[in-house]
Amino acid sequence: MTPSLVPLSAICGLILCSMLPFQSQAQKMFGLPASSMHDHAACEVQGCDGYIGIPEDHFLFVPPPSGLRSSSATINVTYNNFPPVAEAAFQYAVNIWAGQISSDVTIEVDATWASLGTNILGSASPNTVHRNFTGAPNSGVYYPAALANQLSNNDLDANAVDITCNFGSDVNWYFGLDGNVPPGAYDFVTVVLHELCHGLGFIGSANVAGNTGFLGQSGSPFVYDIFVNDNNSGGSILDINSATNALANALTGGGLVWSGASGLAATVSPPGIYAPGNWEPGASFSHLREDMYLTGSVNALMTPNLNTGEAIHDPGPIVMGMFTDIGWGVQGCSISAVLPGSQLSCNPETNTYSQQLILLYDSPPTGLINVNGSLFTISGSPQTVSLNNLPADGQPVDVNAFFTGDPDCAFNQEGLFAAPESCSGGACALNSYILGEQSACNPIDGTYSQSVSLFFQYSAGAGSVMINNQTFSVTNDQADVTLTGLVADGEPFNMLITFMENDACAFAVFDAWTAPAPCPCSMTLEVDNVGVCTFDSGTYNLDLVFNVSNPPTTGLLNIGGNVFEVPDSPGSYTTTIAGLAADGQDQTIGAFFTDLPSCSSSADLTTWTAPEPCTCPGDLDGDGIIGVSDTLEILASFGCVGSDCVGDIDGDTIVGVSDILQLLSVFGANC
Repeated sequence: MTPSLVPLSAICGLILCSMLPFQSQAQKMFGLPASSMHDHAACEVQGCDGYIGIPEDHFLFVPPPSGLRSSSATINVTYNNFPPVAEAAFQYAVNIWAGQISSDVTIEVDATWASLGTNILGSASPNTVHRNFTGAPNSGVYYPAALANQLSNNDLDANAVDITCNFGSDVNWYFGLDGNVPPGAYDFVTVVLHELCHGLGFIGSANVAGNTGFLGQSGSPFVYDIFVNDNNSGGSILDINSATNALANALTGGGLVWSGASGLAATVSPPGIYAPGNWEPGASFSHLREDMYLTGSVNALMTPNLNTGEAIHDPGPIVMGMFTDIGWGVQGCSISAVLPGSQLSCNPETNTYSQQLILLYDSPPTGLINVNGSLFTISGSPQTVSLNNLPADGQPVDVNAFFTGDPDCAFNQEGLFAAPESCSGGACALNSYILGEQSACNPIDGTYSQSVSLFFQYSAGAGSVMINNQTFSVTNDQADVTLTGLVADGEPFNMLITFMENDACAFAVFDAWTAPAPCPCSMTLEVDNVGVCTFDSGTYNLDLVFNVSNPPTTGLLNIGGNVFEVPDSPGSYTTTIAGLAADGQDQTIGAFFTDLPSCSSSADLTTWTAPEPCTCPGDLDGDGIIGVSDTLEILASFGCVGSDCVGDIDGDTIVGVSDILQLLSVFGANC
């Protein structure tokens, strides 16, 4: 079957919204113990200060995490009244969390899109908390529903969702996924990640009323609470009696830190817990310190403030370390972070150096750890490894780590640390090169592109390199380049390489690859069928066959002023030009590509004769309607014989019954 060309159309849309500075609702947990197997409590959302929006643009973006668990979680969201664009961004945030935690039990989230009041972004909380269940790491400690289900490998309350959340429909949101937040807007993905983090367990039970501090529910702390220390008193926050002034002082004294081993390993100093001098309901205790993890920090997601223009799409190593401490690391291999350690200076004899790295992981498989091609025995997290004999070139160094027993349990970070500057003259050499993808010939300009990776000896691997008059940067003695605008002539290609900082360091690689063959574009246009004249419009349709080889990949196809999408491959195509005037004249039509006008079919090559004009039969009075007056006209001349008789519709020179029947067959028609 010959494919058809479809005329081009355009669809445009515009969404406008505005929002004043806002404050979000926070989370507060309440309820009574229930269940004969284990205690659980229902959770409710209280209206109080929480994630605070700062109407000051900070255009900083933290991209999604590069480390994924080998086994992930399934998070099912029930969306209530969400517009599609908000639902898509919400699901994007859900997918980030699903790749960072592991659970064999589906996590159920109920999300509602509604007007929440002036300046309120949203809220989220665990729907229930559970203690003393099978698989609980600690007795007498409450765990949020999703985490409790993971630890018990069982849905402890199958009739209830695990997390409930609401998001404001009146906020000036940015729903994009790229972190390119426009001025005055708040990044929706960031807020969803933040609120889901609370629902998954980043939430404590502390509260301050007046001068009295409280901790726990029904006599039990949350799992979050047991890892919080007070540096001012020198011990766990649990060591301070609840319902006391001493606890209130600790909760507002600015000395709270995280004490869990994995959270501590994720940073140089203990993670700071938000504890301002005045208790802020919903913000204090259940966030990280804003002054320690400023805008743009990879650990800034769980601070209490968010600037317009700011986008944080990574929970961050501190949060993931804290999640490991509270129990999310029990299932599934994960490399949550790789941190740079000490670096030895450049060795002038070899122009190399050594770099230590600190790896944070949990549930490792058997086998070894592969870090940038070097293998290490698994000794336990946090683990320090040393990369030796690295080239000293002053360039950023990418780090790729994975377990040989589970390659999907991996971590990738671009530019994790910088190499020291070169300390030796050394030699100049191109060690090897690997060819990458070669594009097809572009018929618009007869060119193609070729990707190639070049590997240099260390002394040559600095600065920029020119390859056939195109300049590229060299990183870690390697240049991954794509040469563009190369002539597609089907001939072997010679690669000429020169270092910009040292033109004496140059190389020539003959017959590096073969260019694709030339790809001239050509087309023909043929008449397939000329339609008949339609009496009510006086027009006809023209069927054409369009043949093309090597069409361009951009632009449009113009056939006689009618615009079509460019065919995506060579071949024959059919199309119909409608509404042409039936005038009995000789006609021509041409075609060309808008982005390659030289590839065309001349109008004088495609010719035909239009059908003769057709008039409306039976419109004897010429008013454009076959009606009563026409009937009276034909009856008045009934029986007339001759070529000039009015009403001789069938042209037999006699006005008779057949003429009346023809008129009646189209009675009421508009001509």
